[in-house]
Amino acid sequence: MTIEEILAEEDKSKIIDLLCKDTIDDRDVEEYVNEYKGKRERRPNSVGNRESKTIDIYSDTDVDEEGNPKKTGSKTVIPAKISTNNPKRIVRTAAAFLFGGDMQVSFAEENEVAQYFKDFVTDRLKLKSVLNKFARTVMKETKSAILFYPAPTIVDEKPATEIRLKILDHKNGEFYPHFDEYDNLDAFTRKYKAPWGDEGKEHEIVWVQTANHEYTYVNVGGSWEEQTPKPNLAKKITVVYAEQDEPEWEDVVTAMDALENRLSRLVDTNDYFSEPILKTYGATALPSKSTVGKQIEFEVSVDPDTGKMMHGDADYLVWQQSVESVKLELGTLREEVFSGTSTPDLSFENMRGIGALSGAALELMFMDAFIKSAEKMEIFGPVVIRCFSVITAMMANITNVDMKEQLKAAKPKITFGTILPDNLTELVDTLIKANGDKPLNSRETITARSPFTQNVKEEMKRMQDEANEDIARMGMVGMVAAP
Repeated sequence: MTIEEILAEEDKSKIIDLLCKDTIDDRDVEEYVNEYKGKRERRPNSVGNRESKTIDIYSDTDVDEEGNPKKTGSKTVIPAKISTNNPKRIVRTAAAFLFGGDMQVSFAEENEVAQYFKDFVTDRLKLKSVLNKFARTVMKETKSAILFYPAPTIVDEKPATEIRLKILDHKNGEFYPHFDEYDNLDAFTRKYKAPWGDEGKEHEIVWVQTANHEYTYVNVGGSWEEQTPKPNLAKKITVVYAEQDEPEWEDVVTAMDALENRLSRLVDTNDYFSEPILKTYGATALPSKSTVGKQIEFEVSVDPDTGKMMHGDADYLVWQQSVESVKLELGTLREEVFSGTSTPDLSFENMRGIGALSGAALELMFMDAFIKSAEKMEIFGPVVIRCFSVITAMMANITNVDMKEQLKAAKPKITFGTILPDNLTELVDTLIKANGDKPLNSRETITARSPFTQNVKEEMKRMQDEANEDIARMGMVGMVAAP
């Protein structure tokens, strides 16, 4: 059904049912978020599903008729359940490779509105941080949306309207997109609870936005009531939506479960065997646990046939099993978790031995992450474009109507640089060679880039004066230093 046909339904509950429908039937956002936070119960083999064991307790002194220790009771032993932070590391690293670099805003035509637009999205909306958080939300919850909305404010002591935004996730209600036959977003629906009416009681509210109107439905006593539709002043759906089929770590859940179960079993084993057990041979008198300067006394006897003295002995029972196979398994599983999600292992232990690599070599090391980032831009590239489209439409039609034509001509564009650190020396050397071993910048430009420069013009004047003084001292009369 088209959005027009859905909204024309007389039965409002049917409208709600048709619009509040997820694009993926078996999506379970709450389970994804719980696993992201460390809960491990989503799969039968998850480490959180390790079962406790009940063991019998026997007396150290009392025995039964057959001479066996008497059972005195039982206790429950809870196994270790070690969960790693791998889902968080996978998500934040992937998001950083997308939007962690410097954000650059450029324009097809530079005009007085262009700088205003750039300052607004950079400083007021903080779009770089918003996109980073939005990407993390999509990767862990499999869907999210950025809702742009006009909000009242005060500018120069006069009432005004400004653009604000909100990232939608599972904590602030349900939200659903609706697409037309060409997969274009033609409606967006939010379902949430909030106070409504004069009494301020909490009601269930459904808000629907199309390119032309905004519709609101309120659940009053189990019946949906439609409020008077409002025009969409932006003349565009002011929502940016993105989704993916699975959480970012879904491809390696088998390896992750195996790794966490192995770590947990290793903890259990160490707990059991870490305290040494004393083995004694023959009659002995053991000291109590509180005895200081402990010693063990053994009964001494003489063999009547040989005259040889005989006595007992003691040594510690130590777990002699080799752990090399366990270390190999843990290392292999850890590598699979990272490589299976194209996530570079940026731990201190792993990075400290790489040495001073050139920029090209460093990029090659992270090529797998860059390939993943390029693939992810199939989802988030349109997100960036739509953000600018929505902001431009809201400025042109709501908050800055007088800038409409200049905004249309400016055509803002956004790009993100790499998150890898720049090798400035290598870059400058390459550019100088490409420039025929000639200087790249003027002295004034270099001086302006110095962290010790407070005023460029004054600094240049002082440098000129010092150069002239040097020439005068050298007795080169009639010569003046070049500016």
